[in-house]
Amino acid sequence: MPQWIGSIVNGMRGLAQLRHSALVRLLGAMRMEAEAWEEVCRQNPGAKIERGVIFKSWQPGQLAVAAGASVCRGTVLSCGEPAKGHGRIVIGAGTWIGQFNNLRACPDADITLGRNCLVSQFCTLVSSNHGTQPGVPIKDQPADPRRLGITVGDDVWLGAGVTVLPGVASGTGAVIGANSVVAGDVPPNEIWAGSPAVSKGTRTAGA
Repeated sequence: MPQWIGSIVNGMRGLAQLRHSALVRLLGAMRMEAEAWEEVCRQNPGAKIERGVIFKSWQPGQLAVAAGASVCRGTVLSCGEPAKGHGRIVIGAGTWIGQFNNLRACPDADITLGRNCLVSQFCTLVSSNHGTQPGVPIKDQPADPRRLGITVGDDVWLGAGVTVLPGVASGTGAVIGANSVVAGDVPPNEIWAGSPAVSKGTRTAGA
């Protein structure tokens, strides 16, 4: 069989697969993901955003990644929910966000990371908690207004598996040890670790 005939046959076989609705839905979802990635890259020139970053409830203007920042594949960037509203995620110049992190902004609860930060793998930053009033399902409760938003200063290092809770601010130069849960504000240049994280010392010259 001539090669060109084989190519046509294979093409017809591929088209025949489009009768399967599950495959059509999958291809449609892949196309939407690719379009979202292209639009985010267009709106954030100079940032390095790998294919495979997952955008949830993203809309233009809700995600700002500065030139020189990097976001690696597998990381979730969620700007809220259509039914409940949206927040913003802002990532400073030179900041590196590794693979498989989870950043979730909410209405009136933005996530802001400063310049030249290092966010290791499997970190979670969620900017609000559900309310816990009795008699109402947790999933239906509004955000707890007492603790909203997350702010990370410049030159902050979050070790692998760190969880930063809503309402927390980490000062410039802070270091958070792996698998820590940060429930309170971290002063500049301090080293914190544990669950909940507590001060373990400060950055010093030659350390």
